[in-house]
Amino acid sequence: MQSGSLSLDAFLTRRASDRRLARLTHDLSLPEARGLEFGPAANPTPLPSGVRVAYVDHALDAQAGVPGATPIDHAWTGDGPLDALLGCSDLDFAIGAQVAQFVPNLLGWLRGIHAVLRPGGVLNLSLPDRRFMFDAGRADSTIAELVEADLLGLTRPSPRQAFAHTYEARALESAAIWDGVDVDAAPRLCGEVALALAQVRAMEATEPDRYVDCHCWVFTPLSFLDIAALASRLGLFPFVLNQVSGTEPGDFEFYVSMRRDAEAEPQALLALQNGAIDHLREIQCRQRRMVVAMARS
Repeated sequence: MQSGSLSLDAFLTRRASDRRLARLTHDLSLPEARGLEFGPAANPTPLPSGVRVAYVDHALDAQAGVPGATPIDHAWTGDGPLDALLGCSDLDFAIGAQVAQFVPNLLGWLRGIHAVLRPGGVLNLSLPDRRFMFDAGRADSTIAELVEADLLGLTRPSPRQAFAHTYEARALESAAIWDGVDVDAAPRLCGEVALALAQVRAMEATEPDRYVDCHCWVFTPLSFLDIAALASRLGLFPFVLNQVSGTEPGDFEFYVSMRRDAEAEPQALLALQNGAIDHLREIQCRQRRMVVAMARS
């Protein structure tokens, strides 16, 4: 594990003025903690020196072509036990900034992370809000799609995931969407060759040694809550949600914080999960009503 690079005072000062950092480090144990960050690329989350972190990606060389990429300590695709790989199950936190949408089997990935956290340990994510970036023309991911990926134990993006990412992406910037551009009229990101290129990417995804990076999943804050509710009922989502921070005006990402609760009895855990989801859904709906009302005034 590597130690954070900031003094505690410098970290706290930075977090006080950096909303993104505050959300990615929500409920981080200070002054000391041990945890993971997934897919840091060249922009790992800045952490204080008392915090020790190991970096995980789907392959040790996943970001080999990225200038200044953070060295990866562990390769894990999201399928199979993460605790066996790490040799521990008592970590304090995990962070995934703009990573979860790329994971082929999201439910398996979440369960693997849950297993290496101590009771009370947190997983903090940032996710693209598909309404405000190039996925704006895509439909929200469904529980059927997530269950299928879980049952198949996907370790690489599937042909369907690669095809949808390539064909359905639109040439859109967040600022233009917030300014009211017609999403349906926007051209495809890959232009006139989008359909043919999508078929090529899908075929590449069937090759045994090929890993086609793509957005396997697309969510909004509310659709993520809906998926969490359904997966919880199926026993496929073990976390209790702490926070879902809606997408800020002009931005394209939202934040989710969840914890490994000390409660392990299935029905009691489900009651906690449902209560948290209902509360967070009401907050999101209230915020949406406020935004609509302000737009009309």
